[in-house]
Amino acid sequence: MRKKSSCQKTFRKKSFGFHQYWIIYFTEKIKGVEEKDYVTFIKAKSYCLAKNILLEKVKEDYLNKKLLPLKTAFTKNESRSVKNEIKLGSVRGYMLHENYKNSLTGDKLSIEDWSDAREASFPNLKNFLFKKEIPRPEGYTNKFNKTNYEQLKKIGFKKGKENWSHKNRKGTYLPVDQRKGMIFKGKWVKWDKEEMKKSKNQIIDALTLNNNNRFKTAEYLNIGRNSLYKIMTRIESLDWWNENYPYTRPTPPILPTEVRSQLQKNAMKVRMSNGEIPFSSLSSEQKQKRTDNRLKAIKKSSSIYRKSLIPIITEALKCNDNIRRKAASSLNVKEGTFRKWLKMTENYVNWTKDYPSPHNK
Repeated sequence: MRKKSSCQKTFRKKSFGFHQYWIIYFTEKIKGVEEKDYVTFIKAKSYCLAKNILLEKVKEDYLNKKLLPLKTAFTKNESRSVKNEIKLGSVRGYMLHENYKNSLTGDKLSIEDWSDAREASFPNLKNFLFKKEIPRPEGYTNKFNKTNYEQLKKIGFKKGKENWSHKNRKGTYLPVDQRKGMIFKGKWVKWDKEEMKKSKNQIIDALTLNNNNRFKTAEYLNIGRNSLYKIMTRIESLDWWNENYPYTRPTPPILPTEVRSQLQKNAMKVRMSNGEIPFSSLSSEQKQKRTDNRLKAIKKSSSIYRKSLIPIITEALKCNDNIRRKAASSLNVKEGTFRKWLKMTENYVNWTKDYPSPHNK
């Protein structure tokens, strides 16, 4: 017959709209202090909240002056480190309900029992945690389990000649550094020189056909790559193979500047979406260098643009008798824009002297 499921499992997952009374069994685990088991009552709207309230109260009591007569006060950092060393173990809680039965008598809770649970529960007006210590039976490592140390001595791996591997695998195991020139046939034996030479030639032929690619060579020989390396090291050292049959990785194709720039921008957008601030880790010298390089790049691009305007302006002036208005009209730009071009490029060409306008006196 299937065992009836406990209602406590449902209660522990549920969050109630009003306070419930929980009876909680727990173990105080404090560094440097002997573990002790207790039982107490906690008032909370959920089981999870009840456990948190209990843990905070235990930490508060441990840091209290009354519990620590040798040290009356802690600094903030010390209290924080001490709190991290206080933990609760083997926590188990049960909610008191109308059909809850007393574990000692087996009877349902009476009105007096409910009254006692309400008065002993925490939080309360006195801010005192009522907890009863439960004596731990001798030999138990916690309130549930007892460790049989004599049984532990009989199980597990033994050292030396009594070890199972030493008794049952004698002759079948060989250290890796001693396997050169050996082959495993039920046990490790010397590899016949003719067979070794034949295997070596097969590997060399496969490497040559696959451009010394180890992975493709292993596939060609129908073995795994790790198996290929093992066979290679038993014939010759890896240094010999790497020297005579090195594998050079093919260089990846060079991406166009526009594509590479777009990829870098996309990568930076992802990093910025994760909260990273671009160039925040640079020093003041690196930031100044970056600014100088950016200004140089702007000047360089500006210079290239201005030089590209010179042949356009020259051709337009020659075709229009050096008249600026007609030259601008032939280029479909405003006269003001054309004169701006002239001013931008006057460091390279003296337009007034070399291409004088007929309207000027």
